[in-house]
Amino acid sequence: MIEFAVFLYGLCAGLILMIAHKNRRESKPNPTVVIAMGWGLMSMSSVLALLLAAVAMAMAMGATGPMFEVLTAAR
Repeated sequence: MIEFAVFLYGLCAGLILMIAHKNRRESKPNPTVVIAMGWGLMSMSSVLALLLAAVAMAMAMGATGPMFEVLTAAR
């Protein structure tokens, strides 16, 4: 399931970047939908990075719990 989510994220990010690059090359403004999707992807990426950094910090400090045990068992 995570593979599908990563694939879908990459597909959306690539599409948004391709459209924005094409519009910039043609000196046209980006449609509102492209701008909104770009901000949404950036927001999702930054929130996910902060959450993963918090989990990594908690694991490094020796936090315990059912979720941490699942994450360490996957190694």
